[in-house]
Amino acid sequence: MNDQARKLRQRVKEQQEDRKLAHTIAIISGKGGVGKSNIALNFSINLSQHKKKVLLFDLDIGMGNIDILVGNQAGYTIADFFINNIPLEQVIQLGPEGLHYIAGGSGLEESFYLNEARVNHLLEQMQDYLYEYDYFVFDIGAGISEDLVLFLSSVKDIIVVVTPEPTSIMDAYSAMKILALNHAEVTFHLLGNRMKNEKENKDVLGRLQKVLYKFLNKESNQIGFIPEDSNISTAVKRQTPFILHKPSSLAAKQINKITNIFLNNNHRENKVEKNNSFIEKLKLVLLQR
Repeated sequence: MNDQARKLRQRVKEQQEDRKLAHTIAIISGKGGVGKSNIALNFSINLSQHKKKVLLFDLDIGMGNIDILVGNQAGYTIADFFINNIPLEQVIQLGPEGLHYIAGGSGLEESFYLNEARVNHLLEQMQDYLYEYDYFVFDIGAGISEDLVLFLSSVKDIIVVVTPEPTSIMDAYSAMKILALNHAEVTFHLLGNRMKNEKENKDVLGRLQKVLYKFLNKESNQIGFIPEDSNISTAVKRQTPFILHKPSSLAAKQINKITNIFLNNNHRENKVEKNNSFIEKLKLVLLQR
């Protein structure tokens, strides 16, 4: 009987090794108010439209707005998971186009920090979903804490949202500097938001790329931009993702272009990751503290 159980466990392990692990993406901005969550939501929905199974985590805990942007009052949020020990399976919500998401929650009575104990708690339950999804997308709140650096250092791809305002550019650089100096082996994808046109986007992101390479010796790439588009503000008011509000809008076309560029540039999704998953890397980082 024990021999049969051992053989069964071995078969399950072999089957898992032949399956893809969820690809991890974090979306950051350095500062708030640059449209990061709106981009995270519409990008995730577009991945779903490309037949990918996506779980979007709103980790702007206590100030999350993903559920507001989709016009749905979440029964439970990630705050309930951490504070009230609600199982992760009960916190996962069904969104548009088959997207699954976890709301960030709002109106907490005190500040909330993603410390090491909470990260470990999240890891324990995330392991059950590693083979269930193609992508984990993390919508990260403004500001980069020490524990958040540990979390982000284990994410494969980081999309950095930047607007033309000097404060947005400087704060985006500061966030990437913190990650780069803490030996985060991540790939930075620069994404412009509220840009007038492609030329402005290339100018703004190009300057940022040069500074990153000159002072941090860090490569990055541009994956596109979202223009100023009145359809975005209209969609927000109607609590409908702009890619669904008006698929023919310039903003919707651009997010689709960005998704295609991202998918085409990430051949890793067609490969099997063994012994190098997000969770394994994050556990290793925590053990080395």
